[in-house]
Amino acid sequence: MKKIEYKYLVPDRLLASFRQALMPYVIWDKYSELRVDKHYTVKTIYFDTSRLDFYQEKLSGLKRRKKIRIRGYNEATPDKLVYLEIKRKDGQIISKSRAPLPYSHLSDTLLNNGIEEFIICDNENENLKNGKSFLYYLRSQNLIPTIKVVYEREAYFARMNPNLRITLDSNLRSSLQVEYEGFFEDRNMIYAIPTRSILEIKTSSGFPFWLQQLIGSKGLQLQALSKYTICMETHTRYEHQLHRSMTSHAKFGTFRRKTKLIG
Repeated sequence: MKKIEYKYLVPDRLLASFRQALMPYVIWDKYSELRVDKHYTVKTIYFDTSRLDFYQEKLSGLKRRKKIRIRGYNEATPDKLVYLEIKRKDGQIISKSRAPLPYSHLSDTLLNNGIEEFIICDNENENLKNGKSFLYYLRSQNLIPTIKVVYEREAYFARMNPNLRITLDSNLRSSLQVEYEGFFEDRNMIYAIPTRSILEIKTSSGFPFWLQQLIGSKGLQLQALSKYTICMETHTRYEHQLHRSMTSHAKFGTFRRKTKLIG
């Protein structure tokens, strides 16, 4: 489903009062509800070209863009799933396709084209289709695992509108050491915006007046925010490290040798 996405930066000093004003209108999503502290951790590996084309497209304000990424949640467990994702954006309109697979088979899937063997298929084979599209982009554009981004998320749905989703993402941090085997571990993380959280509003059916009032009362300004871009810019003073991390990535030589265009 296509949705419209709005993003804002929320200073820490406003978080408590923002939550208090928000709670009468929302319920926790099922993932936040399961956590004692109502936060779950999102871990994402972003891919880009050797020229950082996706990063440059964001900086140049290109209207139509995509992100190729792997996403997982919380801690590693024996049966942990990860998701191969393609997020597409056309202005403020977003859509996302994803394919789940066991974390234990992530490397086999990406390096040995094990998509049909390991993807967890649904009744309509949509997951397999999404997984093949993910691998197609990886191979056809020679994409490289560029950065790992981690943050804590609290997520809500509007009580009267299940198509309205509100998330607050805090402790945004990242590392240029990207390893599939260490996907769920936090190593050498650099914090990007330690005194602010990112508010995201996704909706397919309008922006209610109560939410407009709440955002206005806190003086929040609509912004074009990208966690990938923010975290990449956190590392710009280490540009030589960024280049080295891509070209000497432990899996990169094997990845290049196995490059194969698939449909």
